[in-house]
Amino acid sequence: MKVKLTEIKAATPRVRKELNLDKLDELAESIKETGGVIVPVKLRINGGAKEKVNAALGGDAEYTTVYGHRRIEACRMAGLTEVEAFIEDMDDSVLLTQALIENVVREDMAPIDVAKALQQVKLENEWTDDEVGTIFGHSGRWVGKHIEMLKPEFSEVMAPSLTTDHLTEAKAGTDDDADAVKVLEKAAAEGLSQRQTRTVAEEYKRMKNGYGAKAANKVLTTPYERSGLQPFTPVHKPAPVVKPVGEILFQWVRDQRVIDAEIGLRAISACVSDINRSTEDRGGGKAVLKNLIGRTEIVLNQMHEVLDAYDK
Repeated sequence: MKVKLTEIKAATPRVRKELNLDKLDELAESIKETGGVIVPVKLRINGGAKEKVNAALGGDAEYTTVYGHRRIEACRMAGLTEVEAFIEDMDDSVLLTQALIENVVREDMAPIDVAKALQQVKLENEWTDDEVGTIFGHSGRWVGKHIEMLKPEFSEVMAPSLTTDHLTEAKAGTDDDADAVKVLEKAAAEGLSQRQTRTVAEEYKRMKNGYGAKAANKVLTTPYERSGLQPFTPVHKPAPVVKPVGEILFQWVRDQRVIDAEIGLRAISACVSDINRSTEDRGGGKAVLKNLIGRTEIVLNQMHEVLDAYDK
C-alpha cells in the first residue's frame, strides 16, 4: 500500500546515524526517474485499535519506520508525497530489533553505525556475540570487532570512512591504544587505506621507540603521499637473526642528526616519485635524478668505509 510521507516518523532510537549525502542524491535521482521505490519500505502503525482500523479504511495514521530510512528520505528529496510500504504490527522491542537487523542487512550503513546496531541488538536480546553473528550471517568474531569500535578510547575517532580493519591495523602497528587513536585520526583525515594505516602505525612506533615523541609526531603531521612510506606488506617468513656488533647503547639512534637524515631520505624518495609521475620538464627531471644518484653514491661509499673500519 501507499503511505503519505507526512505520516511517517523515524524509529527511536534512530538506527542510522550517518547518511551519505552523495549516495542519497543518487538514490533520489533514481527514484525520480522510476517514479517511486522498487522495494517497499517497512512500517509499523502507531497507536491503538482505533488508529489501526482508521488506517485500514484509508484514513490518516502515524507510522514508524522499521527499515527503509534512506529510501524515505530520498523520496522526500525527489519531491514525492507517498511511498510504497509493507505494514506490520509489532511491539517496541520487536520493532527495534527488526529495524536494526533489516538496516544492517539491507542498507549501506557506515561501519560505526553497524557497530551501534549490533550492540543494541545484543543488549536488547541479551545475546552473545556468536548469537548476534548467526542472525547476520557472520561469526561472533565479526560482531566483536565491530563492537570494539564503540570502546570509549576509539568511538570518538571512528569516522564513517573507517572500518574494523583500520582499527585492527592501527592497534597491531602501534601496540598501544592511545597511539592507535592518533593513527586513526590521521587515517580519517587523509582517507588512508587499511594497509596505509598499518604502514603509518608501524612507522610511528619505530620512530617513537627509536627517536622519541617529537620524531613520532612528524610521522603524523607529514602527509602520507609526501612521506615516502611504502604500504605495509605482511611478512610470513621468520626474520633473519642479526648478530650484534659490540654493545649497543642507542646514543646515535636518538641523535637529532640521524632523525634529520632519515627524514631527508624519505623526502628524496617522495621527490623521485613526484618526478616519475610528472609529464613536464622531463629533461630537468633527468638532470635532477642524475645529481641525486651521484650524491647518494658518495654517501653510500662513506657509509661502507665506516662499516669496514668498524669490522677491522
